[in-house]
Amino acid sequence: MPLSASSAAASIRAGWSLGNTLDAVKRSAAPGEIVPPMESETAWFNPPCTRELIRAVGQAGFDCVRLPVTWAQHMAPSGEVDPAWMDRVAEVTGWVLDEGLFCVLNVHHDAGARGWLHASRAHWDAVSGRFASLWRQIADRFADRCGRLIFEGFNEMLDAEARWTQPVDPEDHAWLNRFNQLFVDTVRASGGNNPERILSVQTYSGASVPSTLAGFVLPRDTVPDRLLLQVHNYDPEGFCWRRAEGRVLRDTWGTEEDLREIDALMTRLAAFSAEHGCPVMIGEFGTEDKGNPDARLRHAAAFTRAAREKGIPCFWWDCGFFALFDRHTGAVTQPALVRALMPG
Repeated sequence: MPLSASSAAASIRAGWSLGNTLDAVKRSAAPGEIVPPMESETAWFNPPCTRELIRAVGQAGFDCVRLPVTWAQHMAPSGEVDPAWMDRVAEVTGWVLDEGLFCVLNVHHDAGARGWLHASRAHWDAVSGRFASLWRQIADRFADRCGRLIFEGFNEMLDAEARWTQPVDPEDHAWLNRFNQLFVDTVRASGGNNPERILSVQTYSGASVPSTLAGFVLPRDTVPDRLLLQVHNYDPEGFCWRRAEGRVLRDTWGTEEDLREIDALMTRLAAFSAEHGCPVMIGEFGTEDKGNPDARLRHAAAFTRAAREKGIPCFWWDCGFFALFDRHTGAVTQPALVRALMPG
């Protein structure tokens, strides 16, 4: 049976993003080279994803896996996706769904600072057809998968100058909104379960500051309650990241001001959700390990508790110093942190 976005958001207690794996790219690849699946998947020093890892994520208590996928090195000049790559993405997606979990499948580093998708008129004119073709192929391949499979149009789209949080030209919000609309229209025009599938749409760069939220326009849809808003959050950057240009680095967290900032974020997102009549998810958040376990636990517990009070599911970004699992064995490497992310 079709699932609504509201019911899915209410069902997802804790989400996990498989970072730096299917979204990785081979930096040494020649322009236009079709990269074999395992050469890109392991290019950022992670082993290939396994069914055992996905099972371990579910057994740890996560009920949704976000699968970031970068398609650029697996597409011919004509825009056709390499069948071997589509098969690999389908395999991992199948493992997630077979475990009874929700799955969010996206177009990842195709956007962002080094991608081919940017929020500008010039990029719309140049690549909107390629973007629509990519989503037609993804939609066709997964058309018959169940309603627990959610499509996410793109990840952290920036303007042509790769400006974070807010485009250089405020008018470029309109081009991001057009890409969101094209994504929705393309999936809805396909077959199988896609006319009623839940679709996740992002703000500019995934940001959640007031000016970015104000520039977002909800896509028109043909079916009610099937759109899921998405933002990301790594604030305060100097705490969440080991390196953060222009930010004061720190390894402590938990002041009254820190707590107020989380409450303000969740209140703002709840208002954003109410304004558009759609649930919202935080598709990425997390903190890198700086040898500060107590501060990370305080942050994770406070962040997820405040989000849960507003009905907002959160997805931990897992890669490198964010990692919660041993990618080789599936063992939980940060059990206390995993427990902090869970309800109760």
